[in-house]
Amino acid sequence: MAGDKIICHCKNVSYIDIRKAMINGARTLDEIKEMTGASTGCGRCAGEIEKILASVCGCKNVSLEEVVSAVKNGADTVDKVGEVTKAGTGCGRCKALIQNVIDLKK
Repeated sequence: MAGDKIICHCKNVSYIDIRKAMINGARTLDEIKEMTGASTGCGRCAGEIEKILASVCGCKNVSLEEVVSAVKNGADTVDKVGEVTKAGTGCGRCKALIQNVIDLKK
């Protein structure tokens, strides 16, 4: 997904704004709302935000749930998560988010 794509038109929040909030620890719609203001207007973007929240790596189609599971099962570096899930082994843009999952273990 293009980083400059606007997800929340009411508050002018882009895909990259949501990903940055995730890198800073946001894992729920309420946390995204708090950090970005997205979905606090009309709310029509909530479903799209939920889809973004569920995904870590678009290149390899790896979910947040898969990455969290890998971390809980001992993958303690971005490379180890990549070995288990393939996340971060494509373009690499998701590596900061993977590191945040490792740091927060969620």
